[in-house]
Amino acid sequence: MPSGSIEVESKFEAGPDTEARLAALGAAPAGSSSFRDLYYDTPDLRLTRADHWLRLRQGAGWELKCPPVLVPPPAMATTYQELTSPRAIVGRLCGVLGVAPVPGWDQVPGAVAGLGLQEFASFVTQRRSYRLGGLRVDLDQADFGYAVAEVEALVGAQEDVPVALEEVLQLRRALGRDGATRVPGKMSIYLQRHRPRHYQELLLLSWVKPASSAAPTEASAQILGPPAPGCFGRYRLTRPPP
Repeated sequence: MPSGSIEVESKFEAGPDTEARLAALGAAPAGSSSFRDLYYDTPDLRLTRADHWLRLRQGAGWELKCPPVLVPPPAMATTYQELTSPRAIVGRLCGVLGVAPVPGWDQVPGAVAGLGLQEFASFVTQRRSYRLGGLRVDLDQADFGYAVAEVEALVGAQEDVPVALEEVLQLRRALGRDGATRVPGKMSIYLQRHRPRHYQELLLLSWVKPASSAAPTEASAQILGPPAPGCFGRYRLTRPPP
């Protein structure tokens, strides 16, 4: 198995009743937080064009999100391998860029400088989080005026992804989001607004979702009722936000 956990998530537009629905389903509040994320790439965008996302979250450290070797998930969900150890991050960066690591790159900042990576995005997120069994729900408001929510599971092996994916989508439906609308993430909207050429390149590669799909929709589905015992309980939670 590749190094690093696998994130399975589905984004949706939270409505005025989302938190009430979470409470009705038995979700427990997991706190609020505020953090700044900074993203890095080469000047010619070789990392993001390869669907690799190097992030420094202030107060939490470095993380590299990269596509795992998996069958592509449904359009309403994403899966990414999450690397957090410096050795794994540097090794993957060098592999994608075709560069041999050199002494002094045992920590990510040294590799970032040596590879000539540059910051291309920086924004602050206000987050409210909930936990339901092995799932996490985050309600995010970015400082550039975009709000989005996500249901997420974190699994340790590729064979666990299909069941985790079904649980993520099941909870999404229970929150009144039936999966008919693709919802872009914060990065898609940030790039579309602040780095349109970068956005257009990634849009052609399908690595970002069209910003036009963020149009508000009123959910019509009803709460499915409390989950059966263990229904959402087979996966450990992601680490709490910083």
